[in-house]
Amino acid sequence: MLATIHSFRSIAPTVKTASMATCVRLLATQTAKSRQSDEDYVAKTRQLFHDNRPALPRFVVQGETVKPILSPSKFYSEMKDHIKKAQKSITLAALYLGHTENDLVEALSEALRSRPGLKVNLLLDSLRGTRDSGKGSSASLLYPLLKAYPSQVRISMYHTPDLSGLLKQVMPPRFNEGIGLMHMKVYAFDDTLIMSGANMSHDYFTNRQDRYVMFKNKDISEYYCDLVKAVSDLSYGLQDKGDTFQLKIGSGVPDPVEQSSAFKKHATKTIRAFMKKWASVQQSPKDASFDTTLYPLIQMGPLGIRQDERVTLSVLDHVLHDQELEGAAKVFITSGYFNFEKRYSQSIIHTKAANVGLIAASPEANGFFNSAGISKYIPPAYTLIEQRFFNDAKKAGNADRIKIEEYARKGWTYHAKGMWVYPPHSDLPVMTTIGSPNFGYRSIVRDLEAQLFLVTSNLGLRKSLHEELSSLRKYAYPVTEETFKAPDRQVPVWVGGASRAIRTML
Repeated sequence: MLATIHSFRSIAPTVKTASMATCVRLLATQTAKSRQSDEDYVAKTRQLFHDNRPALPRFVVQGETVKPILSPSKFYSEMKDHIKKAQKSITLAALYLGHTENDLVEALSEALRSRPGLKVNLLLDSLRGTRDSGKGSSASLLYPLLKAYPSQVRISMYHTPDLSGLLKQVMPPRFNEGIGLMHMKVYAFDDTLIMSGANMSHDYFTNRQDRYVMFKNKDISEYYCDLVKAVSDLSYGLQDKGDTFQLKIGSGVPDPVEQSSAFKKHATKTIRAFMKKWASVQQSPKDASFDTTLYPLIQMGPLGIRQDERVTLSVLDHVLHDQELEGAAKVFITSGYFNFEKRYSQSIIHTKAANVGLIAASPEANGFFNSAGISKYIPPAYTLIEQRFFNDAKKAGNADRIKIEEYARKGWTYHAKGMWVYPPHSDLPVMTTIGSPNFGYRSIVRDLEAQLFLVTSNLGLRKSLHEELSSLRKYAYPVTEETFKAPDRQVPVWVGGASRAIRTML
């Protein structure tokens, strides 16, 4: 409807003197031109990925097999439903499993009990997954599952090689997680994949807004299961030690703590072999119904693998600075943490060919709001980074092109991340990203990340992606100069220096 409204406005002067039949023909012609313009933009965007060297894996699917999930509760119900239905395999990768998620563990247990041929592979971060809150940890919650079904269950805990030696000894729990984490979010059930930025805990299933997109496709599910397996092979394995558990590195894999340099060399070789294997997958449309192309990317800074960063910069350059287009594209980017890496930030601030909308968590919607200890100053640090960006955009003369919004919903926190791209004169997106990166420093240099770029001409899917963005913006409010003058947004002076010092950890 919105596209039609725009088209109607553009021909309004003609309508005054034209017959109704002429109006209809003009409107149809304008709409057809708009559709063709969108198709041309899609083709140009796809070519950007196809020209990439080294080659990226490419999967082509039908748009009807892709479905955004709009709420945390629906995400949780879909997960539990697919656990019940899975016949062959379940692969779950996240930063951690909440220590109270007994229902989810019981659902896995029931699935394993009723289907002896079912295999379950869980990958978590070692630091976060073994952190004991006083009520247990991810590892202690999952241990009974491993003990009951040792031949069906594999539980792996990835440990960053950047936390080793003296640093490992002196950094206390929780703070040591700033050095680097396994941050990928992958949920696969046989031939169904849910890509997300959400972890597996109560808040992510109830009142912590994230993003979740479901794909019903064997090939893309297999890719991500293989990625999780590759990282699992580099991780500590949770093992039964009689009345408790232990973490043990796999045979032939250097210990990431004791042999950091050797581990990095081995892990880099392993992941590059994975990338080379899947780069050969270059699917083409089987027919016109295969209208959606998927490009999975990974980013593993500690291993020198920066695929997602390279491609994201290329896409931003294409979308934000292509002045050959007739009209301005629209780009929306969201992150739970407003802390763009410098090159991302500069590309956005100096946009010449697109209007940009940025969505971030308000201080109250930040997961660290009113937390204990020094971490309560993390939301003010993000406020300061956001204010600097706001002022830089104004200095660049792009205050009208770039708009910031903050998500604020009573009782909710915000963790969504991703990008939507709308062609010029269009009210529906043709591209989005979905995955774990926050477009920030630590996503690039410290953590293991997985992200998927989706390009589509499918009208139904484009409408669904637009609805997904609209559902996020429903609770987002404009940021203005007055925002930063509010008493509750005043930031202690020392936070400014500290935020610069630890920016790569935020």
